[in-house]
Amino acid sequence: MPTITIDGEKYQVDGEQNLLSTCLTLGLNVPYFCWHPEMGSVGACRQCAMMEYKDSEDQHGRLIMSCMTPIRDGGIYSVKDEVAEEFRGSIIEDLMTNHPHDCPVCEEGGECHLQDMTEMSGHTMRRYRGTKRTHRNQYLGPFINHEMNRCITCYRCVRFYNDYAGGEDLQALGRNHQVYFGRQEEGRLENGFSGNLVEVCPTGVFTDKTFSSHFVRKWDLQTAPSVCEHCAVGCNTAPGARESGNSNEPILRRITNLYHHDINGYFLCDRGRFGYEYINSATRIQNVLSVRQEDVISSTAEKGDRLHREINPQEAVLHLAEQIAMANQGKRNLIGIGSPRTSLENNYALRKLVGSDNFYSGLSQRDQELLHLVSTIQQDDRIQSPSTPEIENADAILILGEDIYNTAPRISLAVRQAARNRQKQQAKSLKIPLWQDSSVRQLEGDYSPIIFAGTELSNLEKITSNTLFESPEKVASFACNLALAISDPTSLSPDLEPSLLELITHTAEILRGASKPLIISGTSSKHADTLKSAAQVATALSDYKKQPTMLYLACDEVNSLGLIQFFNDGKGNLDELLERLKKNTDNQIPTSLMILENDLYRRLDKKSLEQLLSQADEIILLDTLLNPTSKRADWIFPASATAESQGTFINNNGLAQRFYAVYEGKGFIQESWRWLMDAVNFCTEKPANLSAIAEWQHSTDLSDAIAREFPVLKALDSLGPDEDFRIDGLKVARQSARYSGRTAIHAEKQVSENPPLQDPDAPMSFSMEGIHNPNRSPLQANIWSPGWNSNQSIFKFQEEVGGERRGGPSGIRIERPRRVMPEWPAPSTPPEVAADPSHVQMLPLYRLFGSEELSNQAMGISEVIEAPFVMVNHIDAKAFDIHQRELIELETSCGTYRAEVRISPTIPSGTVGIPYGLPDFETLSPLLPGYASLRPAEAPAITED
Repeated sequence: MPTITIDGEKYQVDGEQNLLSTCLTLGLNVPYFCWHPEMGSVGACRQCAMMEYKDSEDQHGRLIMSCMTPIRDGGIYSVKDEVAEEFRGSIIEDLMTNHPHDCPVCEEGGECHLQDMTEMSGHTMRRYRGTKRTHRNQYLGPFINHEMNRCITCYRCVRFYNDYAGGEDLQALGRNHQVYFGRQEEGRLENGFSGNLVEVCPTGVFTDKTFSSHFVRKWDLQTAPSVCEHCAVGCNTAPGARESGNSNEPILRRITNLYHHDINGYFLCDRGRFGYEYINSATRIQNVLSVRQEDVISSTAEKGDRLHREINPQEAVLHLAEQIAMANQGKRNLIGIGSPRTSLENNYALRKLVGSDNFYSGLSQRDQELLHLVSTIQQDDRIQSPSTPEIENADAILILGEDIYNTAPRISLAVRQAARNRQKQQAKSLKIPLWQDSSVRQLEGDYSPIIFAGTELSNLEKITSNTLFESPEKVASFACNLALAISDPTSLSPDLEPSLLELITHTAEILRGASKPLIISGTSSKHADTLKSAAQVATALSDYKKQPTMLYLACDEVNSLGLIQFFNDGKGNLDELLERLKKNTDNQIPTSLMILENDLYRRLDKKSLEQLLSQADEIILLDTLLNPTSKRADWIFPASATAESQGTFINNNGLAQRFYAVYEGKGFIQESWRWLMDAVNFCTEKPANLSAIAEWQHSTDLSDAIAREFPVLKALDSLGPDEDFRIDGLKVARQSARYSGRTAIHAEKQVSENPPLQDPDAPMSFSMEGIHNPNRSPLQANIWSPGWNSNQSIFKFQEEVGGERRGGPSGIRIERPRRVMPEWPAPSTPPEVAADPSHVQMLPLYRLFGSEELSNQAMGISEVIEAPFVMVNHIDAKAFDIHQRELIELETSCGTYRAEVRISPTIPSGTVGIPYGLPDFETLSPLLPGYASLRPAEAPAITED
């Protein structure tokens, strides 16, 4: 390792990094603006100036930009040299000539990198008194505020948005002192990672508009480490909450990225960043509700809908206790339905209450089989589930049936970085350091090969080398033949179409020749053969290369892979429950269904679900939001959202991660398992099989119980510290040391301070008392260091810049038994085109905004969700004589749906694309993929305004 000297101190350092990154890794304070640890150096701001000396005799040295300077063994440098300090001060003074003096009203104030660097550079007196340049701000959509007058022209925004995230609608316009960063015309930023501009920008040009509606300063936010609940990637987040001025109850005010080296790194997708507002939505359940009227509430209402009234929680818990007692006496069937969007602890509590034979997954048979298939594939030693950095280092990628930009957004961002690996290899051959971002990007050459086969590809199409847009059946057939071509190129059938044969052969050659090939697939196509064939490609590669192959499998929801660990026998799905209830129609014992945080109208087709619900005498729902299932419930208990609770999720890679409560929910909101525990404790006679539930006091009690009962989940007992853990006798503080207004915020009611709530589950305080240093505990999510108030301070808590957080990564991989996957037969032959040309196959399409259940209720996201549509192939559109934006009707087995047409050149002929989970199309989602009849609607076409 090279040895260098900085201000008289000798250090052994990593020679692959530039001087700025090296200094930051060593803990030295060097100001900078344009450099970013994930985006490298461009030398645009000149703020990171240091002195370099030829040797120990050199008394003058030369001024260098540390972000553009490679490490030289034996090099002598200075941060504190007077010339360097004066130069940095002059740079910041020049930048500030046009910057407004608006820190007190700027939302970036208190966590502003510009403020930090101004102080660090010693520029505390402004001499310029002339006229400042001004700009007109733009409307950039419901997520981002724009205030161009604060810009210092560091170019970070366009470098991230265009170069890193692949956006095209944010540009650097103008020249000299009139550079303007914005869109050619006003409108929503279209890229799904635009929210990262809020954290990437070192000033207040781009700020979080959703945060603006309930803004407080960073130091007044209460935070805790959490996990994003809007997909199964498992990104780490730092939710921030603060009491409302009108009540003592906190509200969730924003989400920021919490660095995790192996998952999300420095960036979040917009759904993960802005989807939090569902917690504050008007559909939030805050009180216990019960039926007021049993019959149909109006002539236009859905049959079986209920009107609810608020009731005393004790009355509801007593009723639940009575039902539990009756069930244990054999006088009532108590059946529990779990959920893939709630924690392992909540699912386990319901399973423990009703018994394993009466606990169902809350998934259809098809969806449960897909998840079981994912888990089975990942247990094979030939399969490696890659981390995000490993995905970024792949040199050839095959994506099968998964539109990852919409189903696993952070993974699509990693794939975009992997596309540059051929360019990076060329840079290495030319001895250009990879941190010299501008130089590397100017190199000519193709992207690393990315091959896609599926129904729809979003955001990545321009960096994809080959595409095959086909139905899931044909995608599976392509992948199956590809596996054969990898194992033995001579084994391919000569009957294959020449173009398809050429693509298969070409793809096989690329994957066989790659040193780090990656296969990506998942459950979104709802097609088991796609998953099986993806696994066959991966194992064929592994057998050929004699090493594990990276295979990333994306699941639908945050805890899908966790839930399925309770159902290793493959049983316990909703289809089985329906059949069970049908057989018990003659049984005189009444049945209660307990539904755990699950909208079943998204799981089963409407007819089957109505039949299932009608077999129950009583429906008890525990959930966070009102939804179609809640309309059928007799009793509704308000359940905590992720930010209000503690528990465990398991992500796509089998990584178990614990999330912690940021604040306690409003009203009577509490974790679902606590409602169940309360009911058991209200039982006059506690059955022996429920005694363990009555003894639960902490969330970790459930985690430990799960670890004891399920060996595959043993990691839960060592996942995080228990509630009695202390550092120097102190808990970890959720509030910062500068948290303000503890007495003044409610001074009109009382001057004395209310005692803080006590957290029974985590070694964390709901106050400023406790440990604040993130280096001392990974539970500290308030990333701050003296002199570094912005999110840039994260390097102070990393082993090295861009490396692991000190203390190690959060999360532990579950230990599933290793076994060779079965030898599956070849995929079934794709069905012939129906004789009736109007009979089409419906295929699921996914949208970043609209397909996920919870985020749909966030105010900002609800503004950008598309209206229902049906995507039709351009050839089929001509055959049907339908045109863009005309209304059409889809006649399905569960009714007729109407939507406008979108014509596509890529959707496979003979199929139509249906947006999965989109509002007004939720009940259509369980039918996908399936068949329907397509016809023009009688209504007139929608015309442009």
